[in-house]
Amino acid sequence: MASTLPSKIQRSAIVLSSAAVRIPARIAVSPAAALHRAISAPTRGLVTSPQNRVLRSHLAPSCSLQTKSSPNTKSPRQVQRRWDSDEASPIKFREWGFEEINAALPTSTPISPSHKPIILIDVREPAELKGTGIIPSAVCIPLASQGDALYLTPDEFETRFGFAKPDPAESEDEPAQMVFYCKAGVRAKAAAQMAVQAGYDPANLGVYMGSWLDWEAHGGKVEKWEGDDF
Repeated sequence: MASTLPSKIQRSAIVLSSAAVRIPARIAVSPAAALHRAISAPTRGLVTSPQNRVLRSHLAPSCSLQTKSSPNTKSPRQVQRRWDSDEASPIKFREWGFEEINAALPTSTPISPSHKPIILIDVREPAELKGTGIIPSAVCIPLASQGDALYLTPDEFETRFGFAKPDPAESEDEPAQMVFYCKAGVRAKAAAQMAVQAGYDPANLGVYMGSWLDWEAHGGKVEKWEGDDF
């Protein structure tokens, strides 16, 4: 009996010592070691402050800086003004229609006292005119390829185009109306705005808003254009 007691005590001591070895491995590590492990471990969206506190970074890859636009929010393109819009130009030009243009065309009958002279200017390109023709008595001053035309001196203009530079003031009695047209009216309005910048009086400028498409739809007279490319 006396011999077995020490052996039991020895076995108990061994069990306790082994448990003592395992227990520290299961309990939490010291605060300093835990902080070091958190700092050194790979993190996503976390940075450390100078005080070694773990903070969420606003610049971390996991954070999205993109904002969703609400349905009522206009994109920059939607709020931009169109260059040919009414807001872009405060000048209101007289708008001509088919009946007015048709009535103003040269005829064999004497001009009535109330008739106002008109200078029709087609601002389409020569290639377009060759395919469609031109409104009778109109002259061609292409807006896209000859944007400086109305800024030229009379001599420079005639040298380039082969006809006199339009001048409403040279008409008899009262200034003529310069009426611009194109295919659908957009370039015609832009040409009228450029004419104002070139020094023409807005009161003598007009725009055929329907332009060639409207003229063709109404069955207006067509004259073959045989001019040269500028």
